[in-house]
Amino acid sequence: MQTEKLALVGLVIVIIVALTGFLYVNYGDELFKAEPLIEIGDCADVSYIGRCTDDDTVFDSSYSDVENKTGSTPLNVYVFLDVANYTGSPEGYETYSPGLLEGFMNGIIGMKEGETKTIHIDAKDAYGANKLGVGDSFTTGSLAIEMNQTVEVTDFNDENMSLKWIDVGDIDKFTMPQAIFRDLTSTDPNEMVIIPPPFYLWGDSTEIIDIQDEEVTVKLTPTKSENLTEDIEQVQYTTDELIFIFPDATNATWDNDTVTLTSSPEIGAEYPFSFEYYGQVMSITFIVESYNGSKINISVTYEGSEEKSYEEFESTITFNRTFTLPRLYNNIPSMYMEYFFGQDLEDAGYSLHELAGEDLTFEITVENIYKTSQTDEES
Repeated sequence: MQTEKLALVGLVIVIIVALTGFLYVNYGDELFKAEPLIEIGDCADVSYIGRCTDDDTVFDSSYSDVENKTGSTPLNVYVFLDVANYTGSPEGYETYSPGLLEGFMNGIIGMKEGETKTIHIDAKDAYGANKLGVGDSFTTGSLAIEMNQTVEVTDFNDENMSLKWIDVGDIDKFTMPQAIFRDLTSTDPNEMVIIPPPFYLWGDSTEIIDIQDEEVTVKLTPTKSENLTEDIEQVQYTTDELIFIFPDATNATWDNDTVTLTSSPEIGAEYPFSFEYYGQVMSITFIVESYNGSKINISVTYEGSEEKSYEEFESTITFNRTFTLPRLYNNIPSMYMEYFFGQDLEDAGYSLHELAGEDLTFEITVENIYKTSQTDEES
């Protein structure tokens, strides 16, 4: 009996081995092929429901009917985490984008087609741990151009924001800004943008001498009378007056109250000037066409063009050594907030996003996977 049992077991083993060999030869590719998993470099179609973790409120979804999870328009996702160095999605998948929350992207890595998964993302890894509000403060150089100011939020809503320059008494001598955005909703150019006198020609030579609740008074102490610039420089003094400062032909004089700039360039003198514009270096030649002691006329020619334009301006300009700067910046429209302050707020730990401060939960279903990572490796 024992011998018969052993023979039966041996027969079963032989049958299993034979069957395994038959299946491997004829259906091996289908039976033993691993299911594709999402890897970095792949593209995928992903359906999702996004909820605020605290109260389960749905804030976004790919489904037209969230309750029944039907009518999905899946996200076209390119799984690429180094967004700062993103140069484009794989060929043929240009509509697939990496522009998603990093926590979302990390969450789908390793998922397979048809799989549903719930991921949780802390506020700090989502849209920021702290939503900007009244009383918060941050430092920016976007209001008084290139002058860092610490400002406090005095009013904030969906349409606009108001700020106040604070910690004014902590500022030592500084370089005067060339322009100040005061009221971006004003139709009066002089109210929208304040153009101070050209104190900035003397770096770190302006100081605050009086502080009031809504404004501060500053005073310039000039430090040189010649060689005020290294190149010819256009100076906008108020929104209506334009002057040019010549590196070798403009001098400054001053008394207790005023500063006077006087230019006396030679007729025919040429002044080359270059600047960068949208990544391209632009070259200009300024030529002094005429000078009668009070008016200077110069021509402006761009490299590669023979066409000239002309500017006429006063050879002498006088301005006060004191000037008043605003402390209040009211009614900054929402359309400008991210552009002006996005990086400043991020550096200070704040966010303007409506979901800032919210922990998020995503229910994700992978509809399709495209192994573009392997395509890249093969190519």
